[in-house]
This record gives sequence, structure tokens and C-alpha cells, in this order.
Amino acid sequence: MSSLALVAVLALIAACIDKGPDPASSEQSEPKQSAAEVKNVAGSGAPAAASSVAGSAATVAPKSLPSASSAAMALANIAGAASAGLSVDENGLPVIERLPDPRTIPDSPKGLVNGDFAPELAHRDLVSAQPFALSTLVGPQAAQPRGAVVVSFTASWCGPCRASLPYLKDMEERYPQLDVVLVSLDEDQAGRDKELRQLRASGLQAPLLLPDEDSRRAWLGRKRNIPHLYIINAAGEVLVQDRGFGNKVRRVLPKQIGYAIRNPGYVVRARKVR
Repeated sequence: MSSLALVAVLALIAACIDKGPDPASSEQSEPKQSAAEVKNVAGSGAPAAASSVAGSAATVAPKSLPSASSAAMALANIAGAASAGLSVDENGLPVIERLPDPRTIPDSPKGLVNGDFAPELAHRDLVSAQPFALSTLVGPQAAQPRGAVVVSFTASWCGPCRASLPYLKDMEERYPQLDVVLVSLDEDQAGRDKELRQLRASGLQAPLLLPDEDSRRAWLGRKRNIPHLYIINAAGEVLVQDRGFGNKVRRVLPKQIGYAIRNPGYVVRARKVR
């Protein structure tokens, strides 16, 4: 039986076992993004105008783990992990030895989805001029994993990105277990220098990475809506994502960070098949 057929059979079995979410839990599926977003296009060639960000999209961290039967959840995870080329343990949970190499991530217009393991970010930090690797903070290779990491894709010409920096500084002070990692989408040295000045002015102590095309593709896919924030737990799993930086993101981000810190292991829920 081919791997695709196996995935289909496992998914069908899981669907038969679990007929639906537990009505006692109000948030059983992956949170949906709202239609309102702040869209700053990195490839526009000109600074994007500051937009109203009050309606920026945000995903809300689940209040509890899904309540599907353990057998159904295990099968769903096996099917999802198989589709992503991951091995699983006896409970159907994905197993990795290191954060995925972005060069091996299949092309997807959506980029990462919630439940994916964060691809490695091994790039030069523009702040320290030293090499940086996300795997030193989260994932199986981290000697002392952080409670949570917020990875934010940003740019000097993005008004909401600048507005997010002091807020992220406040989050780091509020949550000592949190680290923030910034990834620059500026394409020229002048823009990167400007972004460094903005970062220093905000008081946020965070690396500012210069990614390659593989990292941009693996994380964002074809999306260039920024700021794009990924909330990652100690296991290296992307739990939730936020796009833009409006009132809703400001309101839910502390809850999302707290959820990641409280759930350091892989969160048991069905993975989306791309």
C-alpha cells in the first residue's frame, strides 16, 4: 500500500472513531484567521503605508486539549505525521531528533500551519554579528529549552512591526521563560540598518536574523503579511500564529504565550494535511 493510501485509510478510521468534538469544549479545532489583516507586501519595492491595525487577525490559543478518543487522536496524528514525512511514537505523536531543515520543507502557499515543528533558523544575528540557531532555544537539541519563543517576521518599513517591538519587550519582562526572535524581510543594507536602529530604540533585547530564501519559503510560504508572529513551545511546535499587530493581537498574545509555557510537550491534536 502506498504512503498516500495509508494516510487516507488512517484518516478515514480516525473520522469513524471520533464523530465530533466534545461539546463541553468550545475550541476543539485549529483557530481560524479572520478576514481583516494588516497586509504589508515585502516585494512592493516601496515603503508600505501605515494601516489601521485595530482589526488585525489573530488566532486564539485553545482553552483545553481536544477531547477525541485516544485511539482516534493517535490515528489522526499518525496520518498527519506520515503526510509530513515524520516518524511517530507508540502514542501516535510525531518524533523528531532536531528541528526540520527548511530546505527539506515541501512548498506550500500557506507556509507553516499550527502543529508543525518550527524549521531551523540558523542565520547571522545582525545585532551581535554572530551565528544564531533557533534549535538552541527550543526542540530536542536545546540543552535548556525556553518556555516559549515568539518568532516575528518584520521589516523596517512596516509600521505595525515597529509598534510591536515595545510590546514584545513588555512580554519578555512579564514572562522570564520567553525569548523573542526577529526575522528581517528587508532586502537592502539601508533597510536593515534602519531596522537595527528601531530595535535599539525600543529597548527589546532580541536577535535580528537575516534569513535566506529557504527559510522565508518554509515559514511564510507565499505570504508576506507582516508582522507575522509564531508562538512556539519548548518542544519546537508552532502552537498559534498572529498576523498584524492590532488590538486583538495585543489582547490574546499574553494568553498564547502562557499556553505555550504551560504545554512544553507536543500538543495532541490532529495535524492538518496540506
